[in-house]
Amino acid sequence: MKFVFIDEEEIIKDETDLKPLNDLGSVTVYDNKPETEEELLKRAEGAEVIFFALTKFTKEILEQLPDLKILQFLGTGMWNLVDVDYAASKGIKVLNIEGYGNNAVAEYAIGLAFALARNIPGKDRQMRQENWDLGKEGREISSSTFGIIGTGNIGSSVAKKALALGAEVIAYDIYEAEDLKDRGVQYLELEELVAKSDFISLHVKATKETENLINRNLINMMKKSAFLINTARAELIDYNALYEALESKKIAGAALDVFADEPPTDFRISMLNNVITSPHRGFYTENATDNMFRMSLDSVLSELKSS
Repeated sequence: MKFVFIDEEEIIKDETDLKPLNDLGSVTVYDNKPETEEELLKRAEGAEVIFFALTKFTKEILEQLPDLKILQFLGTGMWNLVDVDYAASKGIKVLNIEGYGNNAVAEYAIGLAFALARNIPGKDRQMRQENWDLGKEGREISSSTFGIIGTGNIGSSVAKKALALGAEVIAYDIYEAEDLKDRGVQYLELEELVAKSDFISLHVKATKETENLINRNLINMMKKSAFLINTARAELIDYNALYEALESKKIAGAALDVFADEPPTDFRISMLNNVITSPHRGFYTENATDNMFRMSLDSVLSELKSS
């Protein structure tokens, strides 16, 4: 059996970790994303199991991989990279993992809230220019209203961290978490949450139903002093409407770790002074990548055992 890690080697910390796969066949590991379709097909030739993080598998690509049995995504949201229904019609199982970086992403969201509230990146840039200026007063999370959209594992973790910092936490979700309600978190309709929040942090999955969940109308309902944080998926926000709101100072700022194209082809939003952006690294910690490798390996081994 041939296994290929087609675009990501950094999650493999020790070659001995690959022993369960080596016992079943050959393992090939590549350290970067294939730049062309030709290169992708060359790497994937003869592979029965492919582990991937960044590579798109279109219908045309899948048609040319007759040996492929399993596509294991090194993450959660693989739907924008693989036509899952078409893969299933070809007898290809598309697997993903969940929960590997819950705490990492939750901590990152809170870190971005601090950075926005106190303009930490802006003040750092200023000091590098030898400019000593206190500027505008900062904000404190402890006296804020912190809105969480989506209270699954990550959203619940963010809510608990915000509560620990002394914020009033409000939430929106179809399913209400009883343990959060017991801690005093109030669930509101989406429009009311958006209108009341000083910080809004997104933690819902990207689906057809949640696409552009944060649209122009909702953005216009936000406080002028509000900060928006997205460590979930770019598809949740109308980024054109957000750009306009940020450029015109209709809202105070935003922190964005996710983009429709990664890497982006348009960096305009990153150039705005009231925006913090980062290259989809909220999950990227030693603990989370260790979890990612172990869980992906277990997922494939379990599928092979059951098939």
